Amino acid sequence: MKLNYWSTDFIQWIQPKKVLGSTTLPIDFVSIDTRNLIGAEHGCFIALPGSFRSGLQFVDAAYEKNIRVFIMTEPPTIQHSDAVYLLVEDPIYALQTLASVHRSKMDFPILAIAGKNGKTTVKEWLYELIKSYYRVVRSPKSYNSQIGVPLSLLELSREANFGIFEVGFSSPQELRILYNLIHPTHFLVTSFFHEEATDRELMELLELVGSGFTWGPCEACPPEVVLLDEEFARPELEYFTFNDAVSIKAAAIAVGISKHLGIPSEHICNQVSALQRLALRMESFNGKNNTLILNDTYNLDIDAFKYSLAYWATLDPSRPHGIYVGLDTSSLEKKSQLEALIKPYCPDFLAICDPSSLPTTIPENSIILLKGTRKAKMEKFAALLREKQHQTILEINLTALRNNLVTFKKLINPEVKLLAMVKAQSYGSGLERLAEFLEAQGIDYLGVAFTSEGVTLRKAGIKTPILVLNPDPNSYTDCIAYELEPTIFTFRQADLFIRALIDQNIRQYPIHIEVDTGMRRLGFDPSEIKDLVELCQAQPEIYIKGVFSHFVESDQKENQDFSLNQINRFKEVVSEIKQHVSHELLCHLANSEGIVNYPESHFNMVRLGLGMFGLTNSRIKNQLQPVMAWKSVVSQIKHVNKGESVSYSRSFIAGQDMKIAIIPLGYGDGFSRTLSNGKGGLYIQGKRCPVVGLVCMDMIMVDVSLIKDLKEGDEVVVFDNAVSLEALANQMNTIPYEVMTGISERVHRVYFTE
Repeated sequence: MKLNYWSTDFIQWIQPKKVLGSTTLPIDFVSIDTRNLIGAEHGCFIALPGSFRSGLQFVDAAYEKNIRVFIMTEPPTIQHSDAVYLLVEDPIYALQTLASVHRSKMDFPILAIAGKNGKTTVKEWLYELIKSYYRVVRSPKSYNSQIGVPLSLLELSREANFGIFEVGFSSPQELRILYNLIHPTHFLVTSFFHEEATDRELMELLELVGSGFTWGPCEACPPEVVLLDEEFARPELEYFTFNDAVSIKAAAIAVGISKHLGIPSEHICNQVSALQRLALRMESFNGKNNTLILNDTYNLDIDAFKYSLAYWATLDPSRPHGIYVGLDTSSLEKKSQLEALIKPYCPDFLAICDPSSLPTTIPENSIILLKGTRKAKMEKFAALLREKQHQTILEINLTALRNNLVTFKKLINPEVKLLAMVKAQSYGSGLERLAEFLEAQGIDYLGVAFTSEGVTLRKAGIKTPILVLNPDPNSYTDCIAYELEPTIFTFRQADLFIRALIDQNIRQYPIHIEVDTGMRRLGFDPSEIKDLVELCQAQPEIYIKGVFSHFVESDQKENQDFSLNQINRFKEVVSEIKQHVSHELLCHLANSEGIVNYPESHFNMVRLGLGMFGLTNSRIKNQLQPVMAWKSVVSQIKHVNKGESVSYSRSFIAGQDMKIAIIPLGYGDGFSRTLSNGKGGLYIQGKRCPVVGLVCMDMIMVDVSLIKDLKEGDEVVVFDNAVSLEALANQMNTIPYEVMTGISERVHRVYFTE
């Protein structure tokens, strides 16, 4: 953005309660994230409140990166004479006010897109259809929230002549706020929510706007609303190449609005045939030579590239950073523009050229950002860099994970700390990568089962406090060397750990005490706490930093007597320990279900495990998003005649002619042999395909007789949400925990943000 405003303008518009500093300063952009400030000047930093961290913590960092105008709720720790500080009650409202004023200065058409689903696809496809006729500013990716929308609006410039913005909301009130911010000339509802209050608000806004659109038919819609459908989008829609209903609807809407805007039919026909499925996400995976690859090769949109660069720049500064951009012959003229965009980030190495000239041997331990045009086929280059070539992958959606963290954070008081469990390879999702992400979010503590897991995290650069739940006494030396905090649950353990500290002449080392309040597993009995406290007081080598216990049945919603009794027992233990310590004592009992069902068990820290991944049976189930998806592909398709057998032991004999698909997935990947002969199944094109014959070590066969137009390479889903994961667990006579942690290391982990 290039706002061309002054600090005096901002003062006039947001009316701060107090202004510190009298300098009049230029403002060309607004930022809420210091990580994105690379070579930036003339900016304003808004210190927003956060679920895990407050923007106030980063004011000094913003100053160090040349920011001189600040919007915040309280005076800075250090007030600089060359800066201006605008103190407000609500920084989010201030951001929205600035966006609203900026929007009011633009006099060209702006389309707002709301709806239950399909918003981002319609936005991007519409952009592709009209960009040759309009200079379009659009919200990046899925920036559609109370913060994302105003940030997107501030990207509007007078050089543009059309705007497209998504609207995401959780209530009719939020919808109205965002609508008023955008003040659209055109309003599209891709789909209604079938919720009375929400749909009524959408109807009112459709009536209010000058040009309203929705997917027809819609009997309740105002008569002036344009009803879009497949017929309205013909003949141009006939050139569209995908045949699934969701894509056809999105394309029809994009075509319909393009026609309404006067785009020539011939141009639409040409462009609609080139539309590609969106990959509105940046995936990361482990590459060869111990590298981390950020694969953002969907297109070379310059605005999207800015966000990719900003994210790439935040990752582990101790590792070499490089950028590879693949250009096809028609886009070589963009090279100088890309070089200018990249220059402030100072990459350790950079290559912008035809993909065939890009190096495939990359520096060890580096972090590589891949970008390129669709025609350059950079996805093929990305595949060359993968450490593993297994076609079966486990996807981890980091955007969904953050949503789930925020959802649980909202259930606890701000002063309550959050410990995230990352034991057992973070429930199968990957130990180091998940820990890095959680640390970046501001998690207070990480929890592991064994010392070796904690050591791995420290070697990966993790600095967050780490609690080791079950340290082996033989690992105490490593525990101390890597500053891990051990759990002590027997007097023998306490004695051995104290001896290890004496050997190294170390005093006041933190330990955590586990108490058995009913699990009858590890932990001191409450009756032993008095003797334990006396021991700790007599030994200067240690001090009790925390005390915790485990719920037995925190998911129990009906008879809560046992859990309430556990809470009371734990309170008594905490009270007894607090009588003998003067420092803050970390006390935690609540796990994921306990956070929701037993607010009185929060104390001053809670432990989040499976809930992070969107798995719960509690009342917040619909607020959580699936994080993990286990996927594969079709390797081969075969026709099996009636009477023929499939797989080992001829345990399956075809009762009729059928079609099967061979999938590169087996019990060596964690897909259990108990799922043989129809007990288990996979999903292809949304249809369940049962396993045929015995599960092999490296592959399975599934019945695809009902799947039309199936071809080799098509996607196969083992699970991609809580329902399908729980269904698979039930088929295996186990629980989701075991399914997740049982997925083999050879299954490639792919991390992505949306």
